[in-house]
Amino acid sequence: MKKTIVFSVILVIHLSMLSQEKNNVLTPEEFAAGWVNLFDGESLDGWKAYNGDAPESWTVKDEAIYCDGKDGGDDLMTMESYADFDLKFEWKIEEKGNSGVIYRVREGKQWSRPYLTGPEYQVFDDPGVFDKNSTGSFYDVYPTSKDKVVNPAMEWNSGRIRVSNHLVTHWVNGVIVMQCQMHSDAYNEKVSNSKWKNRPYFGKSPFGHIDLQNHGHKVWYRNVKLLEL
Repeated sequence: MKKTIVFSVILVIHLSMLSQEKNNVLTPEEFAAGWVNLFDGESLDGWKAYNGDAPESWTVKDEAIYCDGKDGGDDLMTMESYADFDLKFEWKIEEKGNSGVIYRVREGKQWSRPYLTGPEYQVFDDPGVFDKNSTGSFYDVYPTSKDKVVNPAMEWNSGRIRVSNHLVTHWVNGVIVMQCQMHSDAYNEKVSNSKWKNRPYFGKSPFGHIDLQNHGHKVWYRNVKLLEL
């Protein structure tokens, strides 16, 4: 009887470890907490081109969402919209590459690009840079802390974005690197000193899509998971 109990415990631990090691699947803890997978590792189900239908620049490669970096190509956007959320993802990017995760994006003919409505978590090959255009920044509005560590080009990094009651938090490789209160006086001043100062829709929507940016460079995303708050 004792051997059976010990074997069962070992089996449960082993299965749990396997689920944690495999990409693009929920861990038992994530499942119990209500997280959902936005990418199954095999298809782009649940995603579309921004202001379009089937994406041209994006495919699945090596169990990751892959952008071929075609200049002028489309962004990839979730079909679902989200208000407050916690989003986790991993990325790797080519040398000197540039991309981003844009959130609370609104789609429509009056907005030609996602960044006209949604804030951006910058994804860049820029180890050792901490300004407001660097990896993990609230792009062109808030810089990152100097606690940030970014792995070199073509190595995987983890990112996280949490938006709750207008409080926005960005993580890079498990470390909080940026936090701000949207629509506060300090935030409004920062926006007024950014390239978004004359963009009346920027950051105003209380909900929107998650968008992966094609900035003309090759980039990979995987383990894209979201918890609605």
